[in-house]
Amino acid sequence: MLLGAQNDAGRGIMILYIDSTDFNKVTYALVDGKKVISKSFVVDPHKSHETLLKLDEFLKSAKIKPLTPALSRKGRGGGIAKIVVNKGPGSYTGVRVGVTHAMALGFAWGVPVKAVSKDKFVIS
Repeated sequence: MLLGAQNDAGRGIMILYIDSTDFNKVTYALVDGKKVISKSFVVDPHKSHETLLKLDEFLKSAKIKPLTPALSRKGRGGGIAKIVVNKGPGSYTGVRVGVTHAMALGFAWGVPVKAVSKDKFVIS
């Protein structure tokens, strides 16, 4: 279960989870109610841009697009409406990359971002 999803479950709200706390691995998950899609990728820890390329690959494979701010305000489903990122503990560089990407994507997509600690960040 992904923590944080239960509040939005069943409303057609898609939540993107980002975990980059491992030194050379990033894991993404999408939750829409009880449906969970997740995938982990091996990345070069010295090339942080690779994590965004892997996210793009993951979202394209899931055929997901983020909600526009106007759609988010109207409560329509069909895209990403919230981002949750693992804030650690973990690899210092990995945490910085994940949190930075989550904040930038949240700003660009006009969706809220929530950082949670590793003990509350569970993908199963």
